[in-house]
Amino acid sequence: MSVNSESIRCMLLPLSSINLLIPNSAVAEVIGYFTPTALTDSSRWFPGVVMWRGVHVPVISIEEMCSIDAPIVGARSRIAIIYNPEKDAELPYLGIHIQDIPRAYLAEPDKMESGSDDGLSQYLLSNVDDDHLARFIPNLDNIIADLKVEYTQEKIDQLSI
Repeated sequence: MSVNSESIRCMLLPLSSINLLIPNSAVAEVIGYFTPTALTDSSRWFPGVVMWRGVHVPVISIEEMCSIDAPIVGARSRIAIIYNPEKDAELPYLGIHIQDIPRAYLAEPDKMESGSDDGLSQYLLSNVDDDHLARFIPNLDNIIADLKVEYTQEKIDQLSI
């Protein structure tokens, strides 16, 4: 199989009713799901924090953020640990609650079309469609900006108690 030099190796992260399309290089690791430690006064889309490799990682539910579906915690649930593209020392990673094991996906520009962006949440950049299966690119800038409002130093300090 020849790979186009413009192709991007990605992961399809399965949510309840959509898939997120994220470059492999943005995914640090996918871990088994365990219940995050809840923090006080947090939004429904921010269920809490998990400890991963000695670092507290806030976990989000994109379904809740986008008002798509309530996330389901099942036997195949996972947490995808994503690098913060801003290389922020205070928030180096975020976790995304996913519903199943991610799949490899080779994004080839000549085989993909931009789907409609109409009605997308502020947390999704675009709808990518090839073979009529919708895949969404998350807007990590907006997700992280709202997460920083929720995941404050005061809440981080709660974790040390």
